[in-house]
Amino acid sequence: MLISVIIPCYNAAGHIEGCLESVKAQRFTNLEVICVDDGSTDDTCLIVERTAERLSLPVRSIQQPNAGAAAARNKGLAAASGAYIQFLDADDRLAPQKLEHQSELVQRTRPTVLVGSFRTISFDGSPVREVVQRPGERDIWMDLMCQRLSITSPNLWERSAVLSVNGWDEELGSSQEYDLLFRLLRNGATIEFDDAVNTEIHQRRESISHTNLASNWKRFIDLRVRIRDHVRQVHSERDMRPFDQVIFDSIRVLHGHDPEAALAMLHRTLPKDFSPGRSQTSGSGYILAHRLLGFKGAERLRRMLGK
Repeated sequence: MLISVIIPCYNAAGHIEGCLESVKAQRFTNLEVICVDDGSTDDTCLIVERTAERLSLPVRSIQQPNAGAAAARNKGLAAASGAYIQFLDADDRLAPQKLEHQSELVQRTRPTVLVGSFRTISFDGSPVREVVQRPGERDIWMDLMCQRLSITSPNLWERSAVLSVNGWDEELGSSQEYDLLFRLLRNGATIEFDDAVNTEIHQRRESISHTNLASNWKRFIDLRVRIRDHVRQVHSERDMRPFDQVIFDSIRVLHGHDPEAALAMLHRTLPKDFSPGRSQTSGSGYILAHRLLGFKGAERLRRMLGK
């Protein structure tokens, strides 16, 4: 089985060498490696060329004008031949056994997506968190709503399935992998889980910012509304209150960045008789305030209390 490793690169001169070294170290060797440079203005292309030569790693390099990571992934996808795709961000790393282990798993059941586990490493090299995907009975739609289906690099994606839903949405500035997962699941995708932690997600110092958080949360909520509405249409017997709770909690976060947009989304997306319950975001004190004061009053009280 051939696996295609697709690496979108944008100004990744400080990271791409380590990324390629982790690909070269893979015990699974039936790979093709495609680097798509997304209009970098640094030495990314030169470092890719030099690193590939130093490692004796065949790398197909593709250049495109800056269009974003989703467009770069689609460009690599169009050039790929593998049955499965390893989309790998240029600042991430794979353990040597990652693709060998996952190739064995997918050959048993041929899932559309193998959802992988990962650890996050801070820009200073310290561990941030570890997310382990436990196989077993899981509610896939709530996993999708609550962003529990991992992220791009730990997963292994079936190429034909990704192509069948027209790949990554290049218009989205965030929520890209969960939009793709939603379209795959809506199209009948099957999901399996890998509990082995074989991917490191490396944070960049410059990526830890508050840029466009309001827009990101709007996209996050819009996608959750589409997921909820799909589940309600296909599984009419389901209790939709947990889905509405996720949307409500997300609107609360958006309210901290754009109160006007949050109020508009609250009225547009949730039933008039919706009553929030306790959750990780909304504790018992907030729920009491919401019952007494309504959404605007509860949020005003939260701000006054600095919570």
